[in-house]
Amino acid sequence: MTGSFVEWAQLGPELRVIASPERAWIRRVPADAPPPPSLPTRAPIERTTRRLLDAAIVAAFEVTHPAPVPAITPTRWAWRLAGLYHLTHSTPKLLRVASRRFAALGREELSAWAAQRAREEQAHDVLALRDLAAMGLPPERAVAALRPPMAMRLVAAFEASACADDPLGCVGYAYALERLAMTVDAESVRSVEATLPEGVRATRCLRVHSAIGSDEDHVADTVRVVARIPSEQRRAIAVACHETARLCFEPPPSGHPDDAAIAALLAAA
Repeated sequence: MTGSFVEWAQLGPELRVIASPERAWIRRVPADAPPPPSLPTRAPIERTTRRLLDAAIVAAFEVTHPAPVPAITPTRWAWRLAGLYHLTHSTPKLLRVASRRFAALGREELSAWAAQRAREEQAHDVLALRDLAAMGLPPERAVAALRPPMAMRLVAAFEASACADDPLGCVGYAYALERLAMTVDAESVRSVEATLPEGVRATRCLRVHSAIGSDEDHVADTVRVVARIPSEQRRAIAVACHETARLCFEPPPSGHPDDAAIAALLAAA
């Protein structure tokens, strides 16, 4: 490695990310190893912060063993929409909790970030319900019956971080999910739409939470805020990014359900 290392975070007992304005590294380094030198740079610290957080997400993929995800079918899209509903339904309420906790800690900028993001995410769960209805499903019954394990463990982690004494984990959670959503491009949305019956419009929620929606702006806004807080808080947020991404990449303990299993859950609703 060459260059001036200006950011780093220890993600696990032997996993560290190091970022400079130009690039980032993922290294197997014991937790008690000395930190890399943190030298001044003329490059915007936002650039380094983004590289640090992105590297923490990439490191999660490298240490997990994702199982192949079954191809999208209309039934499986209903499963995915239910997951989007549970994620988006929890977001505004938990961000408001985090905002109040940040304010109590005197972190006004983070409090304002959480409050603003809560307003921006309001009613996104309604988009998922409208998508399910467009598929001919009773939306409230569908989301009660379908509780995808990945979505539910993410919601549980988000709630735990929002209710913690220090809610910094919420920032890492939000960044990781929105950064991963940016990998969903227009072609990805079209590929989902191609699997649905003709005339069915059921990608409202996906479009909002994708590279063609608002997530790119949200990611940039979060980076600007995180770049201005103390370095130890940035490191904590990088760890939360990593842990959130691991929850996204790790397959369900019992594997992905097939279409028949999903259809049975819907039939019993």
